[in-house]
Amino acid sequence: SKSSEEIKQQNSELSEKVHSLVSKNSAMKLDMEDLHKKLEMAELMIQQFSNQAGSLDANQQLQMALEEKASLETQVAQLSESLHQLQAERDQYVEKLKEERSIWQQRVQQLSEQVHTMAEEKEKHMAQIRELEANVAEL
Repeated sequence: SKSSEEIKQQNSELSEKVHSLVSKNSAMKLDMEDLHKKLEMAELMIQQFSNQAGSLDANQQLQMALEEKASLETQVAQLSESLHQLQAERDQYVEKLKEERSIWQQRVQQLSEQVHTMAEEKEKHMAQIRELEANVAEL
């Protein structure tokens, strides 16, 4: 039962980690979507500035927009990498949970079989006791 409790504790800890990773994963997906929207806005601004005649102010704004676009693309790449890492970690935790669950089920099955065997032995011993008591009463 101690092993069973330890396994249950490990399972709950791993489940919490998986839930945490799933939450982080969702948050990162939202951040990526946000960055993609900002990137699209930056590209629209670039197109607008590109279409205007080349005044110095527009050129400066275009340069700033290009720099922001590059920065956003870098952030998207970093978030994508982090997202892949989190997904890999989540998959590892899920696999570990499956393994732990399998081990736990095997132990429960073994203990169940032991309980069944002991119950049968108890019944045999009880029958022997009744038989011996009958013999003693007869004597």
